[in-house]
Amino acid sequence: MYEILIIHADKCTGCRVCELVCSMSKSGEYNPAKAYITVLRNRDLDVNIPAISESCDCCGKCVAWCSPQALQFVSPEEAAIIRKNNLIGSFPAPIVKSINK
Repeated sequence: MYEILIIHADKCTGCRVCELVCSMSKSGEYNPAKAYITVLRNRDLDVNIPAISESCDCCGKCVAWCSPQALQFVSPEEAAIIRKNNLIGSFPAPIVKSINK
């Protein structure tokens, strides 16, 4: 089933555990440069925004290890409802073509 990664930016602490878990799962080493998820930091707005690579296979390990529960997989229908309700701080994860550190 196709799922959408929803970001709750108001909960993201910028700890980057998602990057470490992803890189270990996909490459066998703790190397955020090899992760399919990265946390973008906007210092002006004081917000962290996780973004995923288009290579992400949505395995869910980042969601499982996110202790502040800032990441959540939902169905496309649920994502549309979240988007329509325009919940401040909750939105589909941005997808980037490549993640370069």
